[in-house]
Amino acid sequence: MKNNWIVFFGSIAFFIVGAICIIILKLLFGEYYVDAVVALIILTNVYFMIKNGIKKSDFQKKNLKEMDVTIGGVSLVQAIFVFIMWIGYNATRG
Repeated sequence: MKNNWIVFFGSIAFFIVGAICIIILKLLFGEYYVDAVVALIILTNVYFMIKNGIKKSDFQKKNLKEMDVTIGGVSLVQAIFVFIMWIGYNATRG
């Protein structure tokens, strides 16, 4: 029972921290805060691509299923996916 309370209050704390981060991003970037978040995700993926390199063995079903971004090939796939979603978001924003 004690463990359930820890999970409950931990999830509430996580939600509050996330809300504070979104408020800070809105204050810094205005209506373009989503663009800032997407840029950070893509830059993180580029960092792991440069750090670990892209090998042919990275493109295995197991690696893509786990989406471990520390693997260079998976970072490439995720960066492309996030970029396409970002373009779609900007196209519908008007």
